[in-house]
Amino acid sequence: MSIVKKTFYLALSLIGVIFLSLVVLFLSQRSDIKVIKITDCLSDSKVTVYCEFSKPEDIVVLPDNRHLLISEFGAIVPLSPENLTGQISLFDTESLQKKEIAITLGENDWGQLSCKRDDIVFSPHGVDLNQRSDGRYQLAVVNHMPMETIEMFELLNIHNTWSLIWRGCVVAPELGYFNDVALRNDGSFFTTQMYERGLSYLSLIYISYTKPDTGFVYQWEEESGFIKVPNSEGSFPNGISISDDEKHLFINYVFNHRTSKLNLENLTIEAEHFSKGSPDNSSIDGDFIWVATQDNTGTDLLIHCNEKVLQCSLPFTIFKLRQSDLSEVASFSFSQTQIGSVTVAVPHKNKVWLGTFLGDRMASFYNEN
Repeated sequence: MSIVKKTFYLALSLIGVIFLSLVVLFLSQRSDIKVIKITDCLSDSKVTVYCEFSKPEDIVVLPDNRHLLISEFGAIVPLSPENLTGQISLFDTESLQKKEIAITLGENDWGQLSCKRDDIVFSPHGVDLNQRSDGRYQLAVVNHMPMETIEMFELLNIHNTWSLIWRGCVVAPELGYFNDVALRNDGSFFTTQMYERGLSYLSLIYISYTKPDTGFVYQWEEESGFIKVPNSEGSFPNGISISDDEKHLFINYVFNHRTSKLNLENLTIEAEHFSKGSPDNSSIDGDFIWVATQDNTGTDLLIHCNEKVLQCSLPFTIFKLRQSDLSEVASFSFSQTQIGSVTVAVPHKNKVWLGTFLGDRMASFYNEN
């Protein structure tokens, strides 16, 4: 047999082994969870739903304590064949209505001078809102189009109407692929590097089962640019929040099923919380932090939920944790309800507001804690 044929058969065998291994992994990760088919916009005894959204992936409360700002996610490669646009919108918690928010281009005061923009087409992902040391409100948005950036906006309220003025952007490193962002009051920020841009879909599936470190946290400052934060590595870093005193980061790692508390002064992990689910975004609430987790495997997601599904109904759990040691104060588990694949839980007054990366709605449930 010629060397060429031997090489060909060896390569074919290796491909077969890899394919068979992926099939075995895929089938072994399927759980026995049950889902319901959602075809309309109806609340149930567990949650109240608010529709007319498109993948409301992240939520922050505005300073008037009435409106929620919503990041309506588009899509990203490799979970989609291409990156897709999304939008930023508002939700009025008193009238229970979705609202538009005007966005205009301003001067690049808060980003890299080399980062420019001449339109307002975005593909938003994680967001954070913080009051700067000069009193102005800064919104940071992870953006995937037309290139990978962190976009900066000033939030204004003029005549009781909220609006955004673009104040600059920061271009990601060459292989940067961000998920969420946490702002400091000096305008610097931290962002989670999920995995290297260009990772294939099959590689991501394999990683979801084998759980190697795929990413870390970046810190960005105007003078030094992007710097990797020591001791922040993990498998698919996702949501990130910063404590009000800016001394600690809270980082969610999807494939590790872990939330970590990182001390920013000595760069040590002070506490961890593990769950059966996959933690997504988090929300600071005084001495507490709320973490949304998805109680399904990657196989479940592929089987039960795709882009043709109006609203995924996979189960999820919301954890209320103490910031001090990440111990559990309360947990709220949901299954076979009118929302699923929940990515964020934001407490506001007597409710907890939920968003999702796969669906047409937000939801809320009463917070009795």
